[in-house]
Amino acid sequence: MKTKIKNYGTIALFIAFGLLTTAASASGLEKDPPVAQLKYIGNIENQPVFQLDLNTAQEGYFLISIENKFGETLYSERIKAKVFTRKFRLDTETLSDDELRVEVRTSSNKKPEVFTINRNTRLVEEASVTKL
Repeated sequence: MKTKIKNYGTIALFIAFGLLTTAASASGLEKDPPVAQLKYIGNIENQPVFQLDLNTAQEGYFLISIENKFGETLYSERIKAKVFTRKFRLDTETLSDDELRVEVRTSSNKKPEVFTINRNTRLVEEASVTKL
């Protein structure tokens, strides 16, 4: 009987420590929200358009640069803002299917936020059968 009680006590201790460590790690460090967001918003004249949104708590400097896969800078801009939105239309005739790298640096953050744009064209054909 004493061994059963000891076993139950040991199990209860492991469960308690497991719950405490889980709660401590869940309430620990919170990640900062991303400063930059890049999203695809559609096509204009068969050319893809992307929107870059920048949002920080305090006004600061941003360095935006777009490079191709060879490291050549295609676009670069330095701005001072708190909230900023810019739309970019890619000229697909001159870029072909090259991978692009969008890099956003802030004055307060040493590590840049990096996005890659890959253009892949594919044809999708679907067929569906419905019972009437």
